[in-house]
Amino acid sequence: MKTEKEKGAIQDPALSALRQSAEGGDAEAQYQWALRCEEGRGVPQSAKQAVEWFARAAEQGHGPAQLSLGMLYEDGTGLSPNEVEAARWYERAASQGIAEAQLYLARLFAEGRGVERDDGRALAWYRKAADQGETDAQFELALLYALGQGVEKDDAEAVRWYRLAAEQGHMDAQFNLAFMYEEGQGLPQDRKEALVWYRKAAEQGDEEAQKKVAALSGKRR
Repeated sequence: MKTEKEKGAIQDPALSALRQSAEGGDAEAQYQWALRCEEGRGVPQSAKQAVEWFARAAEQGHGPAQLSLGMLYEDGTGLSPNEVEAARWYERAASQGIAEAQLYLARLFAEGRGVERDDGRALAWYRKAADQGETDAQFELALLYALGQGVEKDDAEAVRWYRLAAEQGHMDAQFNLAFMYEEGQGLPQDRKEALVWYRKAAEQGDEEAQKKVAALSGKRR
């Protein structure tokens, strides 16, 4: 006996046309069908079906499908976890300029998961994603400069990337930028500006930032 959702899926002309296009080899249709299977939109939710259709589109060079397939391999959703395969698909998507894939690939290189650890390649992929405005990449790139990991330690460069992420609302970047201002690392010490950025992070729920706001506000009185 079919469920109402299954009946609806069969009767929906648009859904039927999408499925036909996917079966006919259209990569974008395969990707859209995979998303529906993954989310259970109009069709029964099925991680295995999502993997199958993402893979079909990915094999045709569809970048977002390659990213999605990499994520499923990394998480082990609908198949066994396989970080080597995750890295392979992330690299394909990253090479097409997809910032999120560049970020995830950078993390694998930084941590040596699925690939041999390579701080230089991690740095290169972080930078590619960061240059596209990917805030997590900007933040993590800033950390590399702050720690001197895979690159010469450079507080001024760390500040630059923290600021770019912070200005887009990245809470941890806002906190770290505030800290750099407070300590005078990579830029002149400015506790007033530190307070501005701590407040921004505090407003997003960062408890350490809230403590910093209280402490710095007390010093100013």
